[in-house]
Amino acid sequence: MASTDGPAPARFPDTRWSLVLAGDRGLALEHLASAYWRPIYGYVRAQWARDEAEALDATQDFFVRLIEGDLLERADPRRGRFRAYVRAALSNFLVDEARRRGARRRGGGRRFVPLEEPGALDLPDPRGRSPEEALDHLWRAEVLGRAARDLERELLAEGKAKWWAIFREHTLSDEGASHAVLAKRHGVSPVDVSNWLARSRARYRQALIRVVRETVEGEAALGEELAWILGEGPG
Repeated sequence: MASTDGPAPARFPDTRWSLVLAGDRGLALEHLASAYWRPIYGYVRAQWARDEAEALDATQDFFVRLIEGDLLERADPRRGRFRAYVRAALSNFLVDEARRRGARRRGGGRRFVPLEEPGALDLPDPRGRSPEEALDHLWRAEVLGRAARDLERELLAEGKAKWWAIFREHTLSDEGASHAVLAKRHGVSPVDVSNWLARSRARYRQALIRVVRETVEGEAALGEELAWILGEGPG
């Protein structure tokens, strides 16, 4: 795994996964749930092949169980990655849920996670994917999307709207516009395009590292998860 750009600080701040393992689970899990409920929902849809409303209810119930601590007791800090824990916890949860179908749901109607309406979700068709593949596909997309949104906010706040537009049109869109096309489109020189792209890519990587760091424990796990997200290593 290549360097993650720049010198590492003497001590990294606690990740939210660290807080979960330390027992400060309420705020940490609510944040992680809000950020990553779409992959969990995709897993439930692929595993159950049920309708959107049932899958949304099951996703909510899963996070209630996490936040209330029932499933958290099974967490293994040695796994390192929140994604790895979620996959195992989801499998256990759905087995239990199948046994308890028809029983009164836990949580008393409380909503811990602001789930969107199913129609607002951009989810792949689960057919042809295993539940694990569906979760991993959506997890990767969610992480990359969060890093891109963070970069967009940073650049726009700094008055660098052209930096963001050029990065988006070159790196994030299907078009993959060339340097020459981007220079003409935005009224700048090809040298500016090249320099801005290089700096934006470096900042995007840093944003990605920050997002991934929330879901791993330790530098080895960080490197492995980054490699997987970037298609450089196994999941």
